[in-house]
Amino acid sequence: MQPVSPTATRYDAASITLHWLTAILVPAQWFGAQTIDWFPRGAPRVDARSVHITLGALLAALLAARIIWRLTGGRRLPRADPAPLAILAKLTHWGLYVLVAAMVIVGMVLTWVRGDSIFNLFSIPAFDPSSRKLVDPVYNIHTTIGWIILAVAGLHAAAALFHRLVWKDGVLNRMLPG
Repeated sequence: MQPVSPTATRYDAASITLHWLTAILVPAQWFGAQTIDWFPRGAPRVDARSVHITLGALLAALLAARIIWRLTGGRRLPRADPAPLAILAKLTHWGLYVLVAAMVIVGMVLTWVRGDSIFNLFSIPAFDPSSRKLVDPVYNIHTTIGWIILAVAGLHAAAALFHRLVWKDGVLNRMLPG
């Protein structure tokens, strides 16, 4: 893990890029999940679900890259807040990592339990095609985690905006591109 850089005022380009790609992908995935059933059954719905599954795999790769980069090469900045708020910020960041990892894992389990076709090009066979008992509980867990991520990420974004608009302390600037 990199030592804290006492003179740096911004995160490095890789950290910023990985953060904003994740920040775009998470709500896009949530929106995609909410709209899959709007598509007619058959190829359109298979394609919509395939996009969701593919972007979920991309989110897994982004999450892995973020964690590896954060632990090995990412720039570490001094705390921006007093200790209690700094601890809350750290818990929020790691909580989001855990939630997104749980979401990806449960999404993979859901795909395996349900069985899926990816763009009608290849199939992921169902774990037990004769039993659909696990589909609804796993789906409900996946959905619940999604709502929790959306809430926590929303609070994270609100805190960043609070820093920018109320405290005007430059915390948001640390993660802005450019």
